[in-house]
Amino acid sequence: MKEFNLVRKLLVATILVLVVSINVSCEVEPEIYSEILPEEFFQTPDQINSAAAVAYIPLGSYWGMKQENSTLVSDVASVAVRSNNGWDDGGVWPRLMSHNWTADLGFIGNTWYNMSQGVATTNRLIEVVSNAAGIDSPGVAELRALRAFYFYNLLSAYGNIPIESRFADADPSPSQVSPQEAFNFIEKELLESVNLLSESKDLGTYGKVNKYVAYSILTDMYLNSERITGVAKWSEAASASNFVINNGGYSLTSGYFANFRAENEGSTENIWVIPYARDIFGGFSVRMQALHQSSPGTFNLDATPWGGFAFQTEFYESFEDDDLRKGMFIVGQQFTSKAGPNWSDTSGFGYLNPSDEYKLENCIEDFDNYTPEFQAVLEGGCNIFITPEYTEIDSRYPYRHGARYGKFELPVGETYDISTDLPIYRLAGIMLARAEALWRLDNSNTESLVIVNQIRARAGLDALSSLTEDDLYHEMKKELVLEGFDREITQRFGHFEDDWFLKGIGNMKGTPSVNKKDISRRIFPIPTYALQANPNLKQNPGY
Repeated sequence: MKEFNLVRKLLVATILVLVVSINVSCEVEPEIYSEILPEEFFQTPDQINSAAAVAYIPLGSYWGMKQENSTLVSDVASVAVRSNNGWDDGGVWPRLMSHNWTADLGFIGNTWYNMSQGVATTNRLIEVVSNAAGIDSPGVAELRALRAFYFYNLLSAYGNIPIESRFADADPSPSQVSPQEAFNFIEKELLESVNLLSESKDLGTYGKVNKYVAYSILTDMYLNSERITGVAKWSEAASASNFVINNGGYSLTSGYFANFRAENEGSTENIWVIPYARDIFGGFSVRMQALHQSSPGTFNLDATPWGGFAFQTEFYESFEDDDLRKGMFIVGQQFTSKAGPNWSDTSGFGYLNPSDEYKLENCIEDFDNYTPEFQAVLEGGCNIFITPEYTEIDSRYPYRHGARYGKFELPVGETYDISTDLPIYRLAGIMLARAEALWRLDNSNTESLVIVNQIRARAGLDALSSLTEDDLYHEMKKELVLEGFDREITQRFGHFEDDWFLKGIGNMKGTPSVNKKDISRRIFPIPTYALQANPNLKQNPGY
């Protein structure tokens, strides 16, 4: 574990050094002691690996990007407006959740910007490394596979995207291609690269693209092919996932939450992660987004959480009582740090000593905003008891409403970002992808049922005797929530146009949902700034 942690820190430190060296100001003329040319530097695997590290920088924004374009536009989570000032942000969050976004919405452009940066960086490095080490070198294969991942995220989000794989001779205003053409290009890049990629899963490949990562990307693509292009590739998804399952040497951890520990570097299940390190590179701010504003008393924080993000009630209620994964929900009576907030590998968040004397008693609410009835509740006692239900009070919601994110360990005393390595792909997701692909091909397939029951067994649930579409849908939603697949799963199973909380049901004032049958919302609009920068881009239909 310590070795993995050291490698994680070395990786992000390398990235920082490279970023600094690339962005040195041109205002000062440096004294040059020697000149290192590409053909001189990119000679050894270590040199190429060091250079390639900079290509992973855009992944630093992956958590926030997926919250914006996947989780909050599906039916698993929300950002409830709390009191007069909490989280409305000029209507930004409600517009996401109610599918009422436009091309001018900042969050809509984040994925385009970050993933396009990834494409541009890998294009540059591919040309340099190809010239120095050859087009068939493992370093180039790694960069091509990573670039394919960036392109795939653009394709999945926006549908009609340009494909530019050159750097020095790049077209400054490339035209869009059809989703099928983009898909074919990405698939070709992965298939041509995969056999050149390392099969190693050692310290040197941690957090990087290896052969099993490439097959995981292919699995993801094939699983969503019909959603993106209209052409199903279930057999291909089953085959790609099978390669990872049977050849990668990965195994399910005995406890679900072991994959989301603060120190999860040794997980046998995580296939590809973003190796966050809060003290060097930064992590993702889940604790600030979701925790109740009084949570400094629980976790010894020196900053006040924002208190906005929460799970939707219907998603919380979809879990069976015995489902161990319910430990991802922070609900019920909250306590001070003296009660021992703790994460278990099997059961998630809880308190070691939840005594009455340690009840958290610091109600942070906009008292004047609430009805006399709720004011009386507050006056009657200020214990922080988080309820999974939202109760509408003048279209605003108290800070104690909505189960909070407890899927990722939130260590006591660490402020803001957390250092958990964020899984992009893990074995359970690839197994469920195979189960879905096989079920789509034949809904009586017994292997699909076996896989789903393996996942359920770890969650402490009884085996199913048969597998329906709803069974498969809910198992995937529960197992993979907050991992960046929420929108995609909801669309594949035909629920993206459904009504849910804050989208057609219990909707906040001033944020009407678009027509629930408007399928144009399955992809996002091309951001306004991109249209202005490239006259050859055309806006997606419906925007």
